[in-house]
Amino acid sequence: MVKENKAPDHKEINLKTSALLEAFPFYVMLIDEDHHILMANSAVQSSLGLKSEDILGQYCPLVVHGLNHPIDNCPLEEAVITKQAVEREIKDTSSGHWIRSAVYPIGGSTENGKRIFFHMITDITDRKQAEAQVKTSREQLRKLAQHLESIREEEKTKLAREIHDDLGQLLTAMKMDVSWLAKRLPKTEILLAEKANTVNGLIDDAVQTVQRVSSELRPGILDHVGLEAAIEWQLQELRKRTEIKFEFKPGDKKIRLDQDRATTIFRIFQEALTNVIRHANAGKVKITLDEEPDSIILKISDNGNGITAEQLSDPKAFGLITMRERAYSWGGDIKIESQPGKGTSVSVNIPLITKALNPKTTVK
Repeated sequence: MVKENKAPDHKEINLKTSALLEAFPFYVMLIDEDHHILMANSAVQSSLGLKSEDILGQYCPLVVHGLNHPIDNCPLEEAVITKQAVEREIKDTSSGHWIRSAVYPIGGSTENGKRIFFHMITDITDRKQAEAQVKTSREQLRKLAQHLESIREEEKTKLAREIHDDLGQLLTAMKMDVSWLAKRLPKTEILLAEKANTVNGLIDDAVQTVQRVSSELRPGILDHVGLEAAIEWQLQELRKRTEIKFEFKPGDKKIRLDQDRATTIFRIFQEALTNVIRHANAGKVKITLDEEPDSIILKISDNGNGITAEQLSDPKAFGLITMRERAYSWGGDIKIESQPGKGTSVSVNIPLITKALNPKTTVK
């Protein structure tokens, strides 16, 4: 049912209140609980192109929005019920502009007992457009970061394959030739035989280096077996080179990921362990990997020195920056909880479906 457009008679406008309203450069009105305008500043008149008599006593939705009923999510409707201040950001369908509509109960009432509310309307279209532009820019940057990361991984994969295949085959051929020569040396050539054995040993070392470098560039196990197996392989390699005790607990069900997300999580895992080894002075590290309904959660906890908020925000902390940017590229987030002397816990959340960007990196 449409309310009457005319309010009951009002007393003469209080001059002090009117002067106060005029101090605001945007829409400011006093309205009663039935949406009738009791008082309005000149900004309302100039913006709407109306005279005072066309505004005062009129039905607010009709004057402001050209409607014979309250707009959807009208803040006054809620404020009348809750008796509390209500603020909303609303898109005006008639003009296409965004407005911030705020209603505050002021405790007074009209002659016929209708409660009075202070109503402010500000045009926030420029801010909304700027936010949309920022969101678009972030989305473009996210896609660019993903593209660049994909290119880097492709280059690493190609380089790893060339090192493993070409250089590996060359070293194998060299070993065969040295062995062939060693077998044909006269028994009296003891020094030459020893030198051949030394060269054979160096070639074996070079082969192992080739395999290690190739795996570090792009572990084949990540592509052929999966993320969990790649993490376990990396831990086995680290156990050979450090005295840190690593414990890995994957989730109950096998995680199936697309190659790009698996690579992102694995690289974050590698970077986190590199930070632990270099800086944490930890004796034990626990890694968990779980799949939730809409995301993959990787958690790495150590019992080392801990990290401070200052260290987290250090512009030279490239390891942390890299981890954050990798997660950010998928709309994910990283949470770091730490206390000096009590270790650090890094929790990485990567959505299974890319979300709108709202990256978070926090420290506790």
